[in-house]
Amino acid sequence: MRFGLLIAIGALLGAACAQGASAQGAREQAPRECVSPREMPEIVAASGVVAPAAAIMTARRQVPNADVVRANLCWSERVLVYVIVVLRRDGRVVHVLIDGPSGQVKSVQ
Repeated sequence: MRFGLLIAIGALLGAACAQGASAQGAREQAPRECVSPREMPEIVAASGVVAPAAAIMTARRQVPNADVVRANLCWSERVLVYVIVVLRRDGRVVHVLIDGPSGQVKSVQ
């Protein structure tokens, strides 16, 4: 019984992921591989991207009065971008993509 339930849950999650990926076709391509927090300082220094603190401050200006939940440095189409996850006071989750080299906002979703 548990095995069947796990298969059903896995199928639903797989369908949800596939649906999200196809819906994202109209949006910007999602980053695929993120840098581990341990590697981030070295990659930031070597690749010339803006500091994580600067990216977080930019995201906070885009979504004021919200809490930053997570900040990742990821590869997107061979370019480093910061993916900042922000939680608004109304409970809505917002993703802010920031171009690593320039520090400019790429998208707010």
